[in-house]
Amino acid sequence: MLVCASLIAGCGWMSDDKGFFVDRTHDYLKATERPPLIIPDDLSSTAIQNSMGIPQVSSAQRHVNFEGGAPRPEAIYARDEAEGVKIQKLGDQRWLLIPQPPSVVWPKVKQFFADNGVAIELEQPLNGRIDTEWMTVSSDAARDVVRLSIIDGKQSAGLTTGRDRVRVLVEPGIRDRSTEIHLRFENDSKSMPQEAMPDRSDIAEVESQLLNELGGYIAANVADASVSYVARNISTQSKADLQRDASDLPILRLNLDFERAWATVNQALHEAKFDVTDVDRSAGVFYLTVTDQMLNQEDKPSFWTRWFRSENKRKVTILMEPKSPGYDLAVFKEDGQRAPADLAEQILIMIREFAT
Repeated sequence: MLVCASLIAGCGWMSDDKGFFVDRTHDYLKATERPPLIIPDDLSSTAIQNSMGIPQVSSAQRHVNFEGGAPRPEAIYARDEAEGVKIQKLGDQRWLLIPQPPSVVWPKVKQFFADNGVAIELEQPLNGRIDTEWMTVSSDAARDVVRLSIIDGKQSAGLTTGRDRVRVLVEPGIRDRSTEIHLRFENDSKSMPQEAMPDRSDIAEVESQLLNELGGYIAANVADASVSYVARNISTQSKADLQRDASDLPILRLNLDFERAWATVNQALHEAKFDVTDVDRSAGVFYLTVTDQMLNQEDKPSFWTRWFRSENKRKVTILMEPKSPGYDLAVFKEDGQRAPADLAEQILIMIREFAT
């Protein structure tokens, strides 16, 4: 008994902060920032560089107070479909979804028009706007895909008059480091030209063909890493922004209309493999059953894992509340109270990352 007691005491001594094996797992929580290095005025500072600079954090606003210590970093959710260029459709709307930031996509859009001999009349990088010149398209001289697409669409619509132009809007996507491209075709004999980008194209078939051509062009050059510095700060409003409300609880602001917001959340929940038990579209509510496996995106547990570890199931609801100009998503427990900050944030981040 004396030997066992000595061994137990010895193990404790070896693993404490003064023993032989020091546990430094939580030392980072006590770290403080050191003052910057001061270079005397009579010495050169050109050789002094910060070799361990702090990287820029994401725009997500993490909750301040978490029970049980500091929260884990945001997970990176890998999806095969996130690697390709896709055409998204919702009703009569369609747009391109590119798995690259706007600063990378912007020069590719400009190069697409340049390669097809189409001049750009208006270029607003901060607003993500590109308008081509007005073109008088002739089937005899057309050899590029832009003019050929316009000719095919006008012939199908029985339109032979007017000048034509293409208008493009490049803006951030819902997921981080993604881009949406919206395209409109205008013919000045079909509608009165206006400064703002119209809600729909004068000929939908031309828009569809040009999106296909532009998507194929970008997909063929998707590995190119050229960056437009003038488009780094495209100021269009983020479509999905993780924020905190007056109660310091996380919410996900969706700057979308109702149809797209509802479709986006519904699609994201299914892509993230959440168990959606019911929905109430009129009230903007989704009913979920959540497990740790869903939240952590784990593989299917083994037999022994299922045998020894009980699955922690929680029923939650997601409320989509209108907040001009979009909607706020908040997570509630089964009893109607707001869900804990860490759980709510994890669910909302997954909705944002699996949305398109």
